[in-house]
Amino acid sequence: MVQPAPTPLYRALRMSARLSLGLFYRHIEVTGLEHLEQLEHGVPTILASTHPNSIVDPLLVGLFEQRQVTFCARDGLFRVPVFGRLLRSVGAVPIRRRSDHADGVDNDDAFAACRAVLAQGGVISIFPEGKTHARMRVEPIRTGVARIAIDAERSAGPLDVHIVPVGLNYLVREAFRSDVHVAFGPPIRVPELLDPTADPQTLVRALTERVGESMRALAVHVEREEDERLIAQVTAIIVGIRDAEGLDGEGQSPAERTALARRVIDAYRWLEDHDPIRCARLRTRVMRYLDERRSLGIGGVQTALQGRRERRHGREDHSILGPIALLLGAPLAALGVATSILPFLIVRLLLLIGRPTTYRIALTKLLGGTVLFGGWFALLTWAALEAVGPGAAAFVGLMLMPLTVFTHRYLIDLRLYRFGLRKNLRRMVQRRRFARLRNERDRLTHELAQLRHAYLAQLPKPQPDPKPDPNPDPEPEPKQAQKSSGTSPSPNR
Repeated sequence: MVQPAPTPLYRALRMSARLSLGLFYRHIEVTGLEHLEQLEHGVPTILASTHPNSIVDPLLVGLFEQRQVTFCARDGLFRVPVFGRLLRSVGAVPIRRRSDHADGVDNDDAFAACRAVLAQGGVISIFPEGKTHARMRVEPIRTGVARIAIDAERSAGPLDVHIVPVGLNYLVREAFRSDVHVAFGPPIRVPELLDPTADPQTLVRALTERVGESMRALAVHVEREEDERLIAQVTAIIVGIRDAEGLDGEGQSPAERTALARRVIDAYRWLEDHDPIRCARLRTRVMRYLDERRSLGIGGVQTALQGRRERRHGREDHSILGPIALLLGAPLAALGVATSILPFLIVRLLLLIGRPTTYRIALTKLLGGTVLFGGWFALLTWAALEAVGPGAAAFVGLMLMPLTVFTHRYLIDLRLYRFGLRKNLRRMVQRRRFARLRNERDRLTHELAQLRHAYLAQLPKPQPDPKPDPNPDPEPEPKQAQKSSGTSPSPNR
């Protein structure tokens, strides 16, 4: 199979996406990349990804695959001016969804396009949930990914199609300078699941369920929407417990935080099964605690897995810049505000006029910010060149982005300082309510610490590696048995 090389346009767009995402997010951590790298030599690949953040998701997925990725997108996007033309220019495939077409759908052309890409050893990206959403879960998986894989394997095969599950975990979905964890899972080898005697619909259902299980294993998956705030708050409390025990001296990476959230979800299910009465009581207490925080104006609303202080300092650190440091940094921050206020206000205006849904806010900030800030900074650099000369233009061009990042961090610290002042003022006025809230958090922390130890204690202990045989067979293995097949067995099999 001939593996198509990425086009110059695709390379340029991927480079632009890497730059934009690197500026928007503080830390993009990828795990399981070895699963993708082992398939980069002409193996037909389908990337089946979760879809929590609109068009930001395909930008992230495309960063880590060296081959050109053919994205499957709903056909309505192809009718958007300029953007639709851009999708066609990079070979994206329009998919007609039943939810968008009451008169029925015909995706024969889309299946043929996907089949052609896979037959050439290419890569397809598809989002099997069929929609983007703001939930902390993986929505039910549609059958499209399974039907595309089976159709390609049987109609153009044998191709040895592999499906690589991808979990995208945004710790704070729409926040600038927040963290993201991109998780690639072990590939699903489609031919291994194709039973020639099985009913086609049975094969599609089985492969769809396999893909769904793999995707849920890579993402933060909360079954009930009403439990999302609960899981986020308990995760925050457990972070504090681990910090007090000295387990996270340098703070947690995005992958560690999503792993912790998944363990909290598993522990919640365990408690529901083993002691449902205690679980219900604890849940009620946590939700009342969150409602009280919200009524006092000190949080308890969002389902973020990362606090604002963590985004600023890298960990939950309550020591923020004092008034003297804020005063010293004010002139530089004022310069940063002056040089970036216009594109910032335009982005805010777009958000107010367009009123994007929660999961489209990050997209608006990312794309709008990239275009507007990039164009504005280029204009300021050109103005410095015309007014002073090349030296000044170089200085301005190199200074603008670091200055903007510093200003953003300064404003976060200023906001935190003001938040602390308001919180202290409310604490003085409503001393008893704050005291009760603090005592309740201490009691919750104590009980969650007990439950954490109980949950960890019941987990199966890892088995030690077997001791080497003190009397190994001195005879060497036959040469044929020593040859490697080129594929290492999975330790999870």
